[in-house]
Amino acid sequence: MGLGIPLLLLTLYLGYRMYLNHHRPITEVSTITNRRPSTRIAGLDGATIESYPKTQLGESWELPVPNDNICPICLCEYQPKEVLRTIPECNHYFHANCVDEWLRRNATCPLCRHLRER
Repeated sequence: MGLGIPLLLLTLYLGYRMYLNHHRPITEVSTITNRRPSTRIAGLDGATIESYPKTQLGESWELPVPNDNICPICLCEYQPKEVLRTIPECNHYFHANCVDEWLRRNATCPLCRHLRER
């Protein structure tokens, strides 16, 4: 009996504490958020992108710059009949689809990062 009463009181106390832990509102403030940081797309508008010169490759697919036969964005070799776009400020060539997507998000050349004068 001398050991039974303190053991019973300890069991009741621990049970009560567990009850409180499961039924009390959470008051902790979390520093982790699920929100994504806001991003600002600083690319070029469609009219500006379309103003950049296009070149359709012929059967020989010769470009003004020798040994420049791979698109630096997708790393695929240029093929006959493909349409390339040139960035006027630096004269770098890219697949038109590749560089158009890039320029919608960025105002720089993807190769040299030359910034378009606005």
